[in-house]
Amino acid sequence: MDYRLLEFWGRLFLQAARNQKYLEDLLAWQEKSIPLLAQYCPWFFSSASAPEPEAADSDSSKQWEDMTGNLQAAYHDYLQLWGLVPQQQYADLVKECDALKDKVAAQEETIQVLRQLLEEKGLGLAATALEFQKLVEKQGEQFQKFLKGLGEAVRIEKPEG
Repeated sequence: MDYRLLEFWGRLFLQAARNQKYLEDLLAWQEKSIPLLAQYCPWFFSSASAPEPEAADSDSSKQWEDMTGNLQAAYHDYLQLWGLVPQQQYADLVKECDALKDKVAAQEETIQVLRQLLEEKGLGLAATALEFQKLVEKQGEQFQKFLKGLGEAVRIEKPEG
């Protein structure tokens, strides 16, 4: 075996291991940063000059809700950059997937029942194929008769001699 191929595979696996370590470190950092976000929310809102909702009237409460919504939207966008989805969205997708699997299973069961009914009535795939084969044979015989008659008609019209 060529040593260059072995060297290529070795370098490929080493790079994959380095990238895996980088990814694990990045995910660990991501997990550590989520709790820190909750600690920095009051700091963010105080730096944005918004009073906290406990000591606020209805206008500043509305401001607080708007800023919270904006922060959550920005954080959601940040998570999407990393290809992450919120746990609730994931759970909803899992439920939808399970429901679709159940629907597919029910439809496959219905198809199987309908196939069995067709088989019982002699209209199943095997019976249809047999009927088609008989039809092809019959048409073949009729075509042969047609050609034979055509050949005889040509012989009659053609003068001998």
